[in-house]
Amino acid sequence: MSASIFLILLAICLLYGEQVAGDQEHQLVLPLVSDSSPPGDAQLIFPAESDNWMVENCLAVKMVAQIKLYPNNSNIVVTKNIPALAKVSPTSSCSYMNSTTMQVITLEWSETDQSSEILARNLSLYFSLNNTIPPKYTVSMITSMYQLSSNKVLGKMSPGQNTTDLESKSDSKFIRMTTTTMNPLQFMVPKNRSFLCEESLTVEMMAELITTDGTPDEKLQKAMLTISSFQFDAFRPTTSTILPSPQFQPATSCSSPSATDLVPIVVGCSLAGLVFFIMVGYLVGRRKAEVKGCATVVEQGEVE
Repeated sequence: MSASIFLILLAICLLYGEQVAGDQEHQLVLPLVSDSSPPGDAQLIFPAESDNWMVENCLAVKMVAQIKLYPNNSNIVVTKNIPALAKVSPTSSCSYMNSTTMQVITLEWSETDQSSEILARNLSLYFSLNNTIPPKYTVSMITSMYQLSSNKVLGKMSPGQNTTDLESKSDSKFIRMTTTTMNPLQFMVPKNRSFLCEESLTVEMMAELITTDGTPDEKLQKAMLTISSFQFDAFRPTTSTILPSPQFQPATSCSSPSATDLVPIVVGCSLAGLVFFIMVGYLVGRRKAEVKGCATVVEQGEVE
């Protein structure tokens, strides 16, 4: 009976451990969900291949990404791919704000609108290192900037002046998008490992319209960043002989359960079951001894 109870407890612990590991895997991408286009939305179309970007040799990113945004408060949506030809901005850093626990990579590119105006775009991924034991790092924030087509405004015309003499002034505006600091933090990865997720993931970003000098102008609907074939490798060894530049460190997958979280649960439940088994055996043995003792006393009384 006791052995059966022990086996039942162990089976429950194993099931609970698998559920916890599965929950933790799901929580790893809490604001990021598998991309399935909502009814009425066009299916997202990505470039055929992802590309690699590096900041010196300390930070590497590989992904295919797409931003869905609303330029104004109408329901008209604009979808833009991050091109494989995007360049790593000089503002990218292996020690962001002189901190050894923060790194950032900013990808920048440009597009031309119908009036042949060149419009600037960028996307930034921020990484934070948590010096726990063992140390882990994570994506702590994602931001993006999207320039809208400029409105050409003519200057005030003086008497005797024709319109060809007027200077045109640019009234550029930008859409600023950000996740702010993610809470809870996402994609927690042990240092000296990379993160890999082949699935399509989507994250929401707050969006607002700002002027050229950064003054907020109007709140917009949330933007959506969709990423697939996503791999990043931050806080890499800085010695090139340890890790060649194009190479990622061993990956932690977003789809694999965390064995390190499952083992302590199973061990703890096994020990608890063992203690329970010993206690039950002790109580049964003690009960038998008491019954035997009482029987002996009764027999002695009958003999006398």
